[in-house]
Amino acid sequence: MNVAFKKVEITPYLPVQLSGYGKLQVAYKVHDPLYARAFLFEKDKKEVLWVQLDLAIFDEYLLNLISEKTDVSKDNLIVSSTHTHSGPGGTIDTYEGLMVGLDFDIGGHLNPEYCHRIASSLAEAVKEMRQEVKPAALRIWRGKVYGIGTDRHDPSFKADEDALILEFSTEEKKAMILRLSCHATVLHEDNLEVSADFPGEIEPHFKDYEMVAFVNGSAGDMSPRFTRRECTFEECSRLGKLAADQVKELMKNEVTIYEDFTMNLKQKVFSVPSKKMKDRMTLEKERQLTKDKIEEVKRLKLSESEMRLHESVLEGISNQLLSYNAFSKITEVSVNVGALELPGLTIVFTPLELFSKLSNPLKEKYNYEFVGYTNGFKCYMPDKRAYELNYYEVFSTPYACGSGELLMEYIEKWLNEEK
Repeated sequence: MNVAFKKVEITPYLPVQLSGYGKLQVAYKVHDPLYARAFLFEKDKKEVLWVQLDLAIFDEYLLNLISEKTDVSKDNLIVSSTHTHSGPGGTIDTYEGLMVGLDFDIGGHLNPEYCHRIASSLAEAVKEMRQEVKPAALRIWRGKVYGIGTDRHDPSFKADEDALILEFSTEEKKAMILRLSCHATVLHEDNLEVSADFPGEIEPHFKDYEMVAFVNGSAGDMSPRFTRRECTFEECSRLGKLAADQVKELMKNEVTIYEDFTMNLKQKVFSVPSKKMKDRMTLEKERQLTKDKIEEVKRLKLSESEMRLHESVLEGISNQLLSYNAFSKITEVSVNVGALELPGLTIVFTPLELFSKLSNPLKEKYNYEFVGYTNGFKCYMPDKRAYELNYYEVFSTPYACGSGELLMEYIEKWLNEEK
């Protein structure tokens, strides 16, 4: 396998609307630059391009631009975002599709200029990489990384603390793809500086590597809510170092070196049921009740985590009201899923904020790894228990209860049939 890799800066121009929290935020300052990290794989004149973006979310608008400008078919394209909530908005189309109406509070107004700039920068990088591809070896490490993220509702629940490390090395240089599962939300909604959050603080600890591309796993139910000590840039650095130190320890283990490896990327679209929306009046009443609960938490001076739980529910109900016109008109949602086969490993890609409770059984049964926020954004995918407990994510999702379990059945059947 021939491989080339390259990093390009995609820091937005200022001022810029931020993406991720349920209110309008505008940044007038950049704390740390944002990047796109690209890996080009070539064998027998066939290409696969895997791009990691320091963004919260993106959809087919940007995905199509990247495919067009790099001249890489979407069948051979993987684009993953880190899901930093301190990244710029404007990378989803809020004028049509699933995200209609979420321009002010979630994704920001579509910014064609910024999207074209990202795609054009990647096109130049791919052009150079096509001239630079060289034979490369692959090493794979897997293990646990603790203290970064837990279940965002109850840290005692089993979640996903697995790490996947892919190292690609030529004779001259090497680069890494690191997969962990955790919302990039060390910084709180009051932060008004552009930042990659804690994922951006991992790469500086690997001086021998050209780049470290962080990709997020099944992080729909994973966050640093119970592991962060404060919502500061210093805390991003602490968690970045904590993750890097544990990854370095894992990489001390001897693993197979695949000198001439192969990969196979396949993709398929599945349809799952959408939920029946409550009427607007009911949602408005629920929003007011949640506001009252927040005031009670303030009055009783309860914990920050208790406050954040109620704030998250309020954010979810508000998102549901904003997305009412889009979600109330659909009966099913199409979800594009990818599977990348490597030696002894299959990586499953979804455009979802997938709950780890859904993907963990397939990981344990088949040795799969899951990467979310990839090739688009199709919202939260909670498990049945989340619906029973009325979690925030249930308010923010278009999916019916049980759709997540159904999608896992579809994926399991598809991959078994393809073997």
